[in-house]
Amino acid sequence: MTPYRKITSNIAGKLNLLETYLFYCLALCSDCYTLESHTKQENLANFYGIKKTDQIREWLHKFESLGLIQIDKTDIYGQYGKFNRCSYQLDTEHYVLISNKLYDEPISRELKGFLILLKCKCLNGTNTTLYSQNKLAEELGLAKGTVSKYINEAEEKGYVKRDRKEIHLLREDIFLITSESQLAIIKNIYPEIITDEDLERGYIV
Repeated sequence: MTPYRKITSNIAGKLNLLETYLFYCLALCSDCYTLESHTKQENLANFYGIKKTDQIREWLHKFESLGLIQIDKTDIYGQYGKFNRCSYQLDTEHYVLISNKLYDEPISRELKGFLILLKCKCLNGTNTTLYSQNKLAEELGLAKGTVSKYINEAEEKGYVKRDRKEIHLLREDIFLITSESQLAIIKNIYPEIITDEDLERGYIV
């Protein structure tokens, strides 16, 4: 299994922190090449870390309404009658690559969601954003206080550093920097993930 998943940067400004983390969890529960998932909502809830499947269902339908996933239902006939089985196809347009390692990091789901959104707003092929905290809040649709809180926490825990004009993600083992040389390495190791067409069209950001 590839150690990375594609996460569309289209989630930025559409999802809050907990929803973003669920989108990442759904990606981890998806085929690493096609990003199609057949996971059950109960299993996804357990993987995410809550018991409320109703909440998971609500968020999945929100993802669908925003065009971030496509939900397909299939009728299954079993011993106890007919039931629906859902599959989920995740959007991969303009994606970033994020390691599976983030799932096991000893930090809150909210901070994980924030770091994913921060990666989505970095310059193409980098772990650096030029947005100020106020502009970042606007771009992500988050309160300024929320952005300030999680930037401070991420800096304290060693995930980001700041200078006068930039914010940098530090964990390159989690947030992949897709420089030309790294893309060549990844394409060598995982040719099914990155195609020449992806590189040509600049789908990796």
